[in-house]
Formats: sequence, C-alpha cells, structure tokens
Amino acid sequence: MVTKSKSSQDSLLFTGAYDYLVNAITTFKIPPNSPISENKLAETLGISRTPIRQALQRLEAEGLITKSDSSRFTVSLVTPKEVEETCDLLQIIDTFLFIQAAKKMTKEHREELLECAQEMIIEAKSDDRDSWSKADTKFHDLIFKAADTQLMANIALIHRRKIQRFWTRSAQYESRLEVCSKEHEVLAIAIANQKIELIEPAVAEHINHMRTSILKIIGSTASMLG
Repeated sequence: MVTKSKSSQDSLLFTGAYDYLVNAITTFKIPPNSPISENKLAETLGISRTPIRQALQRLEAEGLITKSDSSRFTVSLVTPKEVEETCDLLQIIDTFLFIQAAKKMTKEHREELLECAQEMIIEAKSDDRDSWSKADTKFHDLIFKAADTQLMANIALIHRRKIQRFWTRSAQYESRLEVCSKEHEVLAIAIANQKIELIEPAVAEHINHMRTSILKIIGSTASMLG
C-alpha cells in the first residue's frame, strides 16, 4: 500500500512538472533557445529534481526541448523544414480526426462544437487571446473525444503545439485570429451536418494558412532567436 501511494505521488509530481513546462514553453514564459535549469525548476516548483528530469526527457522526445552534448536542456527552435513537415502531418491527421468526429459525434456535442466556433469568433473580434485559446482547446478536445482515437489525437496535440506556439505569440496572430475562427466555423458546420466531402478541403485551407503564417514568423525572427 505504501509503494502504491508513493507511486501515485511520484506520478502527480511528474505530471505537475510536465504541465508547468508545457505551459511555460508554449506561452513563451521560457522563450525559444533559452536554457532550462533542473535546479531552478526544482526550487520554483518545490519538488525534487527526479520528476523534473522525467518531464524534461518526455519533452525532449516530443521535440519541445533539445539536449546538448553537455547534457544541457534548451527550448527548441523550429526550422522551416520542420514547419513544412509538421503541417503536412497535421493535415493528414486532422482530416482523419475530423471525418471520424463527423461520423460519431452526438447531437449534443455537435451543438457544443458550433457554439465553440461562435465563441472563437467573438473572442477574436475582441482580441481576447487567452479566452480564444481556451475556446480553441475546447474545440479540438470535442473533436478528439468524438473521434475516439487517442493515439492520433495525442500525435496531433504534440506536433501542433511545437509550431503553433510561434503563431499564437506573434503580431500576425492578431490579424489571423478572425480568419482562423471563421475557418473553424466552416469545419464545425461541415462536421455538424456530416458533410464529409467538405472536411478535407477545409482542413487543407486552414493548415496551409497556418503554415504560411508560421514560416513568415520564423523568417522574420530567425536572427533574433539565434
């Protein structure tokens, strides 16, 4: 019983450290190319270095951080090639997930998805980025839940946040916000009405717009980020 309790506590500490780091990296609290200190994180979170190290190892595997030959961790940069490859992958996975969601989603969740898309449009017009991001997360969570393919959903989540963090904290984010929200509305309507034939071109348009925006951002900030 004691072993089980310790195992549960270790799992909670790891999850807390992992969630903290994901949030810090994707919100630019820890910017790209910044070093990450296990000791400072342990002090900040009030935990031992073991769950910190485990969280860093997972984030390294997911591509959000890199480890140097001297075993130092830094927040990953993203190359244009990685953006292209990630967007190609997301287009394939998102198309599959959206089609599965259209086939399986309940009436209640269809209505919720449409409401969520409308909320994104409203938040975009008021430029409330935090509320918009929450609505965007909810939108995709509804898709993932309806599609009921956890592995594919996890792959999409991991790869999306690797590149989307640049877009969501850029000046171009504001100009793209309303357009992106409208693209989500198109997808929500297609899913709610089970218009399968409309999903693939809608996903392609959305991903390609994101691709173009992120490539411009990376190009304009390359010198600043080293």
